[in-house]
Amino acid sequence: MLAPRTRIVLVRAAVGITGLFLLVAATGISTDFWVLKLVITAGFVIIAALSFLMNYRDLGIAGVLLALLFNPFIPIVLPRHIWVIIDIVVFAGIVYYTYWTTNPYWKGTRFEQYVSTLFPEPDFVVVDRTRDVSKFLNRRVESDMHPDFIFRDQKTGKNFAVECKWRGRWAYDKNRELGIWWNRWQGDRYAVYEKESGMPVFVAFGIGGSPERPQEVYFLEAGRLHYTFLKQSLIKSGKTVSQL
Repeated sequence: MLAPRTRIVLVRAAVGITGLFLLVAATGISTDFWVLKLVITAGFVIIAALSFLMNYRDLGIAGVLLALLFNPFIPIVLPRHIWVIIDIVVFAGIVYYTYWTTNPYWKGTRFEQYVSTLFPEPDFVVVDRTRDVSKFLNRRVESDMHPDFIFRDQKTGKNFAVECKWRGRWAYDKNRELGIWWNRWQGDRYAVYEKESGMPVFVAFGIGGSPERPQEVYFLEAGRLHYTFLKQSLIKSGKTVSQL
């Protein structure tokens, strides 16, 4: 089975090649439009298949619909200038949407946004949120190593921190046990932060679905995550929002 990063590379490569043929069709470099449509259709079929495999459902559906639009076997007859507009719009849209869907930073940001909705106002206040300033300064910023959120429960007045992690699906270890691969040093780091800050730190794991609509969500104490592979039984023993 292909590794997640390999699948992402293949999706991006398929999008790049398909986009190139869309531009060729739009500019009229080649006028063999039947062959161009065939290649573009094949590209969107591959994009759809890989996207569904990685649980990028929206991108997969888009790939299927675009394959139907461009297929040369049951052609849609439109004026040449309309096809040029469609080629350019589809090229721009599919490149942008693929980047937005597969980029790890944006996937993380979208899951963080979802987690924030689990602690709505006025019951909870966002005391702080990491800003990832290091990405723009090109140097380490110590506060970026802190958990993503600090919330305050208005009923109790107590603060707690939450780090957000989304995974497209459960993974397997060498013994074929289900779970999640994890950077052990992150658990150690958040445990140290918990001790220094005096507030509990939880890691919110979202599994399946999409970052903004995960199928499963579990909150685990950072002090329990001192393993490279977190077994499914451990993850599912986590708390719900109401139990924090």
